[in-house]
Amino acid sequence: MRKASFMVIGALAAGLVVSGCEGDPNDPRTWARKLKSVRDQKEALDQLAKMSVDRAQKALPEMIALYKETKKPDHLEALSRFLNDQTKPLFIEALDFTEDDFDRAVIAAGALGEMKATDAVPQLIKAVEHQLPIKSRANTVRLAAIRALVKIGDKQAVPPLMKILTTSADEQDFLLNQKAALGLAELRDPQSIPALIKGLFMTGRGTQVFQECRLALVRIGDPAVDPLINLLNEKNAEIAEMARNLDFDKTSPGIVPFKAAYLLGDLRAARAVPALAARLKVPAKSGEHKAILIGLGFIGTPQAVKVLLDVLTDKKAEATDRQAAEDGIYLSGDKRAVPILLDTAKNGYVVVGGVKASDLRANAAIDLARIAGKETYEAFKALADKEKDAQGIFGEALDRMQVAKDCDKDIDCYAKVLNTDPSWTRAEKAAFAIGFSGNAAKGVPILLNALKPVASLSQLRYPVHQAILQSLTKLADASCKMCEEKLLKQIERDEQAVRLPGARDLLGETRVALAVIQNKKKAN
Repeated sequence: MRKASFMVIGALAAGLVVSGCEGDPNDPRTWARKLKSVRDQKEALDQLAKMSVDRAQKALPEMIALYKETKKPDHLEALSRFLNDQTKPLFIEALDFTEDDFDRAVIAAGALGEMKATDAVPQLIKAVEHQLPIKSRANTVRLAAIRALVKIGDKQAVPPLMKILTTSADEQDFLLNQKAALGLAELRDPQSIPALIKGLFMTGRGTQVFQECRLALVRIGDPAVDPLINLLNEKNAEIAEMARNLDFDKTSPGIVPFKAAYLLGDLRAARAVPALAARLKVPAKSGEHKAILIGLGFIGTPQAVKVLLDVLTDKKAEATDRQAAEDGIYLSGDKRAVPILLDTAKNGYVVVGGVKASDLRANAAIDLARIAGKETYEAFKALADKEKDAQGIFGEALDRMQVAKDCDKDIDCYAKVLNTDPSWTRAEKAAFAIGFSGNAAKGVPILLNALKPVASLSQLRYPVHQAILQSLTKLADASCKMCEEKLLKQIERDEQAVRLPGARDLLGETRVALAVIQNKKKAN
């Protein structure tokens, strides 16, 4: 018995010695040697993947040799952790793909983007321009190559991205157009303006790239203003031809000046005011006058506000134009409009369908309540108490005015309402009041802290979010690094919520608000 026990112990000891000869499992060289064994390859790669990059680097020669031998995507994937000159040639070579063999190219493009490999740009452009059937799964390579080019940031990528953006959805997957527009938004190169303007009007399979092109143009900033004024005046030959071919006058009348005015407002383009004012004298085909008047409100210069006040007080103007002028006035925040809006709320009856109506009055009441201060409360309350035709709307406006009465010029008071009041109308009033205060030092942090992830908001609170963004564009400028950090984080979170109703549009407004702030020079 005793002899047998010694034999068992001896056998175990021998086994341990043999096991020890196989190497230390914490040593990358142990697993590097196992890469040659078909049986042990997977375990070896898994163990190396668990190690830090610096530690696993010792096995890199064997990993490269394994990939060169097999050309398997998972073996290339294992190398994508090692972003250095040893692996780069393999990734560049892997960009050469076919419709049936493309997995390695997707991996390679991602790695080269992370490496910011400027010497891979020509091969990435070749991958981007690789023509494929619309429904081919290999289009994932083109998408990955677009992302890589944008990460690298080389301006050589601009012309091919312009070409992809302006290619018809009949010829390629329209997701490529969308990603190309977003890529151009990141690169911010003025040479892409013509393509982006064309993209404003492109559609494919029930979707469009308007928001992506809008963002790109706003990020480019001032160089886009004159081309957009040209578009407003319908002097862009390429868009004019598109309009004829697609019969815009029938399918979407007035869409060209509408979108031009929309973008000029986004750009806060002061030098566009004369052109926008002149365009108001051209009979509207649809809603372009509204876009012009709202755009003038965003621009908000004294000249722009004068145009708005002239339209509002012109009793011969269309009621819809006068109402849009009211909305433009509140966006400007210009207090010169307060007595005019108050008078319109009292006397601005219009005739709709042959019947005397209070539409203009009711809209004036809401817009007045958005910009007026405590000094207007008593006069408006007296008006609201007598109101019979639009009691509900005047009551809502009075509720907003109550916030102004309670807080007056106290920003901390408005901050409390913004953050704790369950009424979205009162919270919206508070957000606007902070924006119109002119106190950036105190107001900007309050507004930024009041931003909440879209996924956490009820749709009723969306206007409050919008009011916060608009107020930030009034107070903040390019020197506000806190704004950039907070809004980028907001965008990152909200990108995960785009399936919620209305969330995609709100995300677009957040992106544009950040671009407006980044383009805004610090006041002297």
